[in-house]
Amino acid sequence: MICLLIFCCAAVAPASRAGAYPDKPIRVIIPYPAGGSGDVVARYIGARLTQAWGQSIVVENVAGANGNIGAAAVARAPADGYTLLLGTDIQMSISPHVYKQLPYDPFKDFAEVVPVVSIEYILSVPASMPPSTLPELVAFLKQHPGQYNYASTGIGSFHHLWTEWLKSVAGIEVSHIPYKGSGQIIPDLLAGRVQMAYMGVPQTLPLLKGGSLKAIATGARHRLSVAPDIPTVDETYPDGPNNAYWSFFAPAGTPAGVVAKLNAEINRILSVPEAGAYFASQGLVPMGGTSEALAARLRSDYQRWEKVIEHINFKPES
Repeated sequence: MICLLIFCCAAVAPASRAGAYPDKPIRVIIPYPAGGSGDVVARYIGARLTQAWGQSIVVENVAGANGNIGAAAVARAPADGYTLLLGTDIQMSISPHVYKQLPYDPFKDFAEVVPVVSIEYILSVPASMPPSTLPELVAFLKQHPGQYNYASTGIGSFHHLWTEWLKSVAGIEVSHIPYKGSGQIIPDLLAGRVQMAYMGVPQTLPLLKGGSLKAIATGARHRLSVAPDIPTVDETYPDGPNNAYWSFFAPAGTPAGVVAKLNAEINRILSVPEAGAYFASQGLVPMGGTSEALAARLRSDYQRWEKVIEHINFKPES
């Protein structure tokens, strides 16, 4: 299913002269279903690109295969800057280890444009569970090896692999129950049929405030402004693969000047204080930075996930 969001601003004259980029609408593909945090990012950035450049931003949700289908569509698109991927590090740094064959090469088929926001997560348990902190949870699970379950959004998902990483560094035994999405996890977590889950802040925070879930730790590098009382995982287990992040990519071969213009404008948008406040309210943290820094981080994360996946003995999907 493809969902379209179109940002246009008839009152704003096109900012580009004839032949300059951009002189027609820009297509942005999100490789996940509509309704997720990618749509939040696309709406905010898309509207402001339209204000700045006077061109429509057409956003399409092209979901499937953990984001691989949408990423492949961009890899095959013309390298002219008019088809972009708003994807995550999952497509570039995790999927190559999870799937035996990908319909794209993460490091040859894309030009990195700019990191946009990190997706923050909270490790939570039902309110009835005794532990209240990560050290307490680890100690509790060590006292009851193999007796409890954790939920994820599917085999090979970020949530699955992250929790397997936690198991490996903490030395705990807890069984994996895969679901199709957070919407299915939440009822079972609230009912105690699964005992822990690492989910996005937007899904988790209302349940924490309502008292039905208990926060154990957030995956942010620093405590979140929307939940400053929740410790970070880093405070117990430093430098882990604690969050994912949304970034813009273009097809390989896109002119360097086009990539530079996109990078500069999106960095400008992210630098406005309003952006920080808005994304914080959505459980997202603005990033920004250079294309080169994004490329370096993706390769570093690729190597980190390779070690995690080898350590947990994960077998790639066909």
